[in-house]
Amino acid sequence: MKAAYIRSITKAYYNLVDEDNYNVYEAEDIAQYLGLDISIVNEVTSILYEAGYLQECMTLEDDGSATFCLNDKGIDLVEEGN
Repeated sequence: MKAAYIRSITKAYYNLVDEDNYNVYEAEDIAQYLGLDISIVNEVTSILYEAGYLQECMTLEDDGSATFCLNDKGIDLVEEGN
């Protein structure tokens, strides 16, 4: 089941963030978009970040919200269909 969450959340980051990483979304937005509990999105976001598939776009300390976007490795993962 966790693999399905990872796949769907990764695709949500891919689908929601534009190519310039301008329109970025917080975990709450991803959770609402997918109809998932925020704790699941936070857990998967941590997994993806630690695995090197996400990069931080805005930080809570600097920008007032914490947002992430897929890096090249994460984009390749989605586009290869994994």
